[in-house]
Amino acid sequence: MRLFAEPLPAKLVWDEGELVALIVAGHRHTVVEQIRGWRVEADWWKDSVSRDYVTLRTADGLVCDVYGDRRSGAWWLQRVMD
Repeated sequence: MRLFAEPLPAKLVWDEGELVALIVAGHRHTVVEQIRGWRVEADWWKDSVSRDYVTLRTADGLVCDVYGDRRSGAWWLQRVMD
């Protein structure tokens, strides 16, 4: 497993509410399975963490965790499972 000290910017592509692709560093990965999702809310009483996490499997065998910052709308690749 590789956990990035600094997450990589990512883009998720949706089609009619279904997650279909992950784009990282200009590479498009077709999503074949959304394994799980969860939300993290910490220190809600001050400006803090509010994220949606998703574990994905892609057609090329990549299994990874990405998260979306609920405040900014930006998505990030945080972890890749080997």
